[in-house]
Amino acid sequence: MIPWEAGKTEYNEDEAAGMLGLSVEELRVLVREQFAQDETEADIPVPTFRHIDLLMLKMLAQREAVS
Repeated sequence: MIPWEAGKTEYNEDEAAGMLGLSVEELRVLVREQFAQDETEADIPVPTFRHIDLLMLKMLAQREAVS
């Protein structure tokens, strides 16, 4: 379960990583591996994450942990 902050709709990279139980670098790798289609997209920063983004990343992180 993700511990949402009441009334907050967006989370920065540090907050998102903490909520997912990942380091910032692990979050960046997860996003890069799952969503970057080529090298030019690999280093594009994601300034904020919404609730749905965190839910999706949590599922992907759990799936990778099982593999």
